[in-house]
Amino acid sequence: MKIRIRFIIAFIILLLAEIAIGKWGRGFVRGFVGDVLVIPTIYMLLRATFFGKDSIFSVYVLPFLCYYLGWWAEILQAIGILDILGIKRGSILAIMLGGHFDWLDILAYLLGLYAIGIFLAFESKGKEDRRWWYPIGVFLHWTWGNMQTVAGLVLYLIYIKSPHSYYRGVVKTAWPKNMGISLGFFIFTPCEETAGNKEERMKYCNEVTVHEYGHTFQALLLGPLYIFVIGIPSLLWGRTPFFISLRKKKNILYTWLYCEKWASDWGEAVTKEKAIRD
Repeated sequence: MKIRIRFIIAFIILLLAEIAIGKWGRGFVRGFVGDVLVIPTIYMLLRATFFGKDSIFSVYVLPFLCYYLGWWAEILQAIGILDILGIKRGSILAIMLGGHFDWLDILAYLLGLYAIGIFLAFESKGKEDRRWWYPIGVFLHWTWGNMQTVAGLVLYLIYIKSPHSYYRGVVKTAWPKNMGISLGFFIFTPCEETAGNKEERMKYCNEVTVHEYGHTFQALLLGPLYIFVIGIPSLLWGRTPFFISLRKKKNILYTWLYCEKWASDWGEAVTKEKAIRD
């Protein structure tokens, strides 16, 4: 309940600010600042009601779902949803949906998303998983690296029941596949709980994790080019029968391919731990 109280207080403050802006605000304050506060207000409401407890979902995923609600509102405005549904302008529902599409609203929602990250960073009181710079990397993954991160979100939701954890600024999912994959803000690694030598299995899973973590830096560097420069070549190299057979026949290491060696090199450089090399 103590956790929930701070979100209730934050929601009330933001709601009162939105009401005040709606009643007395003019120009830039009404047209832009009010929109910046929309996403944090929605987030604080959800944390105050349904998601009070800190979790991987509530801290690392929910803010971006709130952000995309703003996108959907803009899309509905762009297609003229008010006129389509015959909603009277000036009504409460019309005010909630907004009157017209504006690219500045998208910028405002991004700033609102970043404000959530700053709030979470400071309210954590220096937790290892939420340093002051946490919102910056996450923000880049969800903007510059939006394409692969959204794909990662979809995969995360598909495997929502799998174990999730925080790993050095990204969300790690231990899924039931004996392979790893990195999609921006989300990495997926083999589950450690399996039959066989436990020590060897944990060593393998950790090396895969370090390797996939290296891919996240490629995603931050390349942004929308990541899928084409890294993602597709990596998928073809790792999963197609032709290349699997070729590697076995010629005894070629998996990390021989430029993007895989690069990922292991970067993963090791940042974590100071061993990445997969075979």
